[in-house]
Formats: sequence, structure tokens, C-alpha cells
Amino acid sequence: MTYQFLLHCMDSNLKELFGLRIAELRKRYCLTQQQLADLIGFRLVGISQIERGQKFASERTIQKLCNAFNCEPKDLFSFDVKRVLSQEEKTAIKDIKNILENHPECIKDALMFVTDRISNKNDCKS
Repeated sequence: MTYQFLLHCMDSNLKELFGLRIAELRKRYCLTQQQLADLIGFRLVGISQIERGQKFASERTIQKLCNAFNCEPKDLFSFDVKRVLSQEEKTAIKDIKNILENHPECIKDALMFVTDRISNKNDCKS
């Protein structure tokens, strides 16, 4: 991996984690995205982009968010650093959930396949 790639991953992760934190605080204060946007003099699309990790807040916006949530800047960054799922992983999870909810016969077939494989391996060992 190149240094630039690592920086990009860290930046993306920080934006997404920051966005999740803003959404968490907004919901804690029982605000809609539009209400928060109005409160800090933003457009709805701007709040949405921040919460989805597409855009990062400027220093001025961070200060406005602090005023809106009556907190310190450090509180906006109070989150556990964790790996954010890639779009491919999010799609795979969505597909798996869809199969679980809408295609129970696939689950049965998969479980039967796995149990048969386990049984066959155990029979070979005996």
C-alpha cells in the first residue's frame, strides 16, 4: 500500500465516523437534518453529505455544530476508531439480509450442504 492510499483510507474513515457522530448527536437532540441545517445556517444537502461521510466540516462549521449541540469540538470527535465497511462489503451484507428475509429455501439448502459436508468428513475419519 502506498502512503497516499493510507492517507485516503484514514481520511475516508474519519469523515464517515465524524458523520455518524453528527447524526448521533442530531438524533439525541431530537432534530431533523433540516432543523439542524436551519440552526447552523446550512442547506439540507450539506448536513446530509456530512452525515454520510461524503464531505467534511470546515472549522467554521465545526464551531457552529458545537454551538448547536452545546459541546466542545472534542465532543464531535468522540468516537471509537473502527474500520468502516467498504461499499462492496455493505452491498454483500445487504444481499445476505435479502436472502435471509426473502429466500428461506436457500438457507435450508446451504445448511443441508454444510451439514452433509461435515457428516462426510466425519464418516471418512471413522
